[in-house]
Amino acid sequence: MAEEDISPSSSSVSTLANSRNFAGSDCEILDENIIIAEISEIEPTAALLRYCKRKFHRPFVAILSFVGLKPMTIDADWYSWLGHVQTFLILTFLILGYVLQFVTGFRRDRGFVTDVPSKIGYSENDEFYVYQYKKYFETGEIVFTYIIPSVLHLSGFLAAIYVYRIADNELLQSLIERVFILSVNVRRLVIDFWVYKAIALLWLGFSVAYITFIGKEQAGIAKNHYIKLANVTDTEGILKVILYVCLLCHDLVQVVIISSYSILCYLLRCYLNLLKEKLLLHSIEPLEWMREICEFRKHLHHLNCRIAIPVSLLTLLNLSYCFSSIIHLFRDMNTCPVKIFSMSLANIVLWMVLALVPFFQAAALTVTCRATQSCGHLISIRPFVHRNTAAEELNTILLYASSLKMTAKLFRVPIISHYVCFFLLLCIIVILTFGMCINLSVGLF
Repeated sequence: MAEEDISPSSSSVSTLANSRNFAGSDCEILDENIIIAEISEIEPTAALLRYCKRKFHRPFVAILSFVGLKPMTIDADWYSWLGHVQTFLILTFLILGYVLQFVTGFRRDRGFVTDVPSKIGYSENDEFYVYQYKKYFETGEIVFTYIIPSVLHLSGFLAAIYVYRIADNELLQSLIERVFILSVNVRRLVIDFWVYKAIALLWLGFSVAYITFIGKEQAGIAKNHYIKLANVTDTEGILKVILYVCLLCHDLVQVVIISSYSILCYLLRCYLNLLKEKLLLHSIEPLEWMREICEFRKHLHHLNCRIAIPVSLLTLLNLSYCFSSIIHLFRDMNTCPVKIFSMSLANIVLWMVLALVPFFQAAALTVTCRATQSCGHLISIRPFVHRNTAAEELNTILLYASSLKMTAKLFRVPIISHYVCFFLLLCIIVILTFGMCINLSVGLF
């Protein structure tokens, strides 16, 4: 009876006891829960996944949730409402920032706008001058400076809400876990993750410093036309503080979305490089390698068709800010103070960096994808590593790898490093020529 309490099957115990193979063994029967606990403690994959969740996945999701982009699949039923409230608060700050930029006359490409078009031969009290003044602000200033950029920024955030909160389908967690399982240096992945976030935080700090400096140097909010019409000049300090908070929220949304895109591109590059390395070292079977490539293509399609949508919208906005800042810098460089000129130049660099980062990340991913096509040729010239592999399997891998057509895309266009470098070189040449050949003193702008 005591033996029945120890073991779930007395017949199996007696059979093992009578067997000659286990006659001299002193093995003891353990409880099933203890065995499972011991196996889970010594299982390297389980420990690796716990490390991945604690050091990479949770911080990544926490940063997304900071701007209201936490995936709904991670939240519990009662906790998902908190995510909705957080998303609504971020959306409220964004819309409030758009309104305050219009009211205070603040432009992201040049700061506070205090100048109006001068009309020679007409006094400031003339009706024609007032008509042209209002027409200037109602057509060009409102539509192309405030409405269109606000729509682009808001559309990028709404697209990010759909992509990260609704359409993620746990693909983010799956990609992170696969890369950690294949990697031999998981600490390097964690370090690179925080390096990307540190660079994004550094950009955000420079942007806040620029906005604060412009707010102190330019006293344009008190002289602005819209402030006078609204008769709220007494609340200038409060408006500036609220405006700075909203602009910080605008930049934070951009930084999180673009840095997350960069991290996903980095993970996909690591995923593909690890698969290539394991195939060359014959530590993975060819059929299993092709299955992993199919899984990689699913993640790449998700990156190109969904995650790239908000990034493309924000990149279009940042490029317009960058080129507009360059034009205004050339126009005002002979009249503005040195401090304003230096900060305007820094503003151009900030928008250019934020606009070009997605292109370089996508181009690097495309280079890695195209390098995978050579896997079949590389294993064919390694007879000692793949000496036990059948010739048919080698030919299958050669044909499969050569037929891979994988590229990273932005704006639904494949991003290739050669074209990105050529476009950057062309922009630099145009800007230099533009600054050298135009006579700034006669105001040809």
